[in-house]
Amino acid sequence: MIELSIFLPNEPGMLAKLLMEISGQNISLKAISVVETADYGLILLLVDKPESCIDFLKKNDYEFTSTEVLPIKYGGDPSILFDIAKVLGKNNVNIEYLYLTVIENDSFIILRVNNLQKGKKILQKKNLIFSK
Repeated sequence: MIELSIFLPNEPGMLAKLLMEISGQNISLKAISVVETADYGLILLLVDKPESCIDFLKKNDYEFTSTEVLPIKYGGDPSILFDIAKVLGKNNVNIEYLYLTVIENDSFIILRVNNLQKGKKILQKKNLIFSK
């Protein structure tokens, strides 16, 4: 799953402008996380059409990066997060960040790790990775 990290000026109205422009491209949000710093806002997005969104962001000179993240079905059981942290930690894979979202009526943990391939392999072996 591709996540977009978009850097916006930390000013009123910038997030609304971005979201309006993206929805105007018939791109739907699956998840959003917003983090602020003194100088900018960092917007983490999952969208239904990441390639189209990347094209739009490039054409409109937005500063952004894209990265693969790992979607894990959550289902409301908090012990799954402990299991994930434990198995990754035992295998020396660091969780850089995570957040929860709902996609198509299922809840997911969106996870970014420092070693994507190793983390993906470990979590697939434990049947934790969701793949569509």
